[in-house]
Amino acid sequence: MTSTDHRGDVTRFVGQAVSGETVAAIDFTIQLLDTGVSKVDIIGDVMAPAQREVGDRWQRGELSVADEHLASGVTESALYALASAPPTPRYTGSVVVACAPGNWHSIAGHMIAEQLQAEGVATAFLGASTPAVDVGRFLATYQPNAIAITCALPLFFSGVTELADVAHELGVPVMAGGHAFEGHPEWATRIGADAYAGDVASALSLLKAWETAPPDPRARFVPDDHARELDARAGELAPRALSELTRRFPAMASYSSHQRQRTEEDLAYMVRFAAATLYVNDDAVFTEFLTWLIELLRARGVPKEAVVAGLESLQTLPELRQDSAGDIIATGLSFCRA
Repeated sequence: MTSTDHRGDVTRFVGQAVSGETVAAIDFTIQLLDTGVSKVDIIGDVMAPAQREVGDRWQRGELSVADEHLASGVTESALYALASAPPTPRYTGSVVVACAPGNWHSIAGHMIAEQLQAEGVATAFLGASTPAVDVGRFLATYQPNAIAITCALPLFFSGVTELADVAHELGVPVMAGGHAFEGHPEWATRIGADAYAGDVASALSLLKAWETAPPDPRARFVPDDHARELDARAGELAPRALSELTRRFPAMASYSSHQRQRTEEDLAYMVRFAAATLYVNDDAVFTEFLTWLIELLRARGVPKEAVVAGLESLQTLPELRQDSAGDIIATGLSFCRA
């Protein structure tokens, strides 16, 4: 936050967003702009915290997926309205902003793109989950000073790597940011980025530094083969684990078909987060996911024991009972039982 306390503004914007009051939210953001609040601060100190609050309410079970989508749509509309404000020509250069392939949560990328544009940086925002090959073609044509890759979840680490590879092949420096790296900036460089940028100020600082001292070309990041395999096979492994979970967790006998489907999805996420853990060689990826999952399920009446049973069920699969993947599942079980 800046020196100005925008907590009241955040509360007001959240109320408008979850109520679907698009016109009111747009009017409010323009009013803030007219009273001297910069576009960068409106996005960073009002919209971004409001969007996080919406996500927190969904996690606590206070909002449905439909409610969250409604609120996100209001935020997107307000962002587009702010785009009409003239930029401040303080920085030169150009940046391409792209969400990692697989990452369909595009609001964070849209926000950083608008903030960079407001600071006078020529910015092209490519939206959600743009395939790496198409990003490469765009970079070859646009020839930016850098690419900024946003990543919402560790599930999309492989997508960050893909974009970093195509950018480096063209000599384009790479910065990465987003919720997936919060608290762990080193993860960004471990999977191929040249630097981590957690906010617009960091991104601008990197751009200025790279004008005179661009980063040396990075060696191509080669992820653990087991990580790629696990990520690709999550959809196959989850239903096999579900059968075992049904035996270990008797409460599932009363689950509806929808609940069983969601449980299978959670098992697949466990596998994919295990793969993401291998990408950066840090168990925190897995334990932080388990903390989030336990809180999410608890808000919906599902006890922690269900997560433990799920991990135990995954552990019965040969693919997840040995080597590094087996170690990760074992670490997760120890964490949940502590």
